[in-house]
Amino acid sequence: MNVNLISTTENRLLERKEVAAEVIFDGATPKRAEIKDAVCQKIAANPELVVLRKVSSSFGRKAVKVIVHAYSAKEKMMATEPVFIKVREGLMPKPEKKKKAAPPPKKKKE
Repeated sequence: MNVNLISTTENRLLERKEVAAEVIFDGATPKRAEIKDAVCQKIAANPELVVLRKVSSSFGRKAVKVIVHAYSAKEKMMATEPVFIKVREGLMPKPEKKKKAAPPPKKKKE
């Protein structure tokens, strides 16, 4: 797997590095964890502080474009990232949906 960095932006307000990269591979599209590990090695970041935000592929190409956020602290990552990203990355369990109360039965007119 070959990783080509497209752009790197330092976001000081959110204490993270935002990286856009292209991952070139042979065979089947690699799993998200494999892509994350390859990008972490390329940017020299701790995988526990990195979130894979977006993976987009094109039909017929052996490459995917990814957007990665690498944080400086876990607390900042947990406070900044949305819930669905944290669930997808395995940082928190999936929240339970609240069940709506059934509406009262309608009375028949006589």
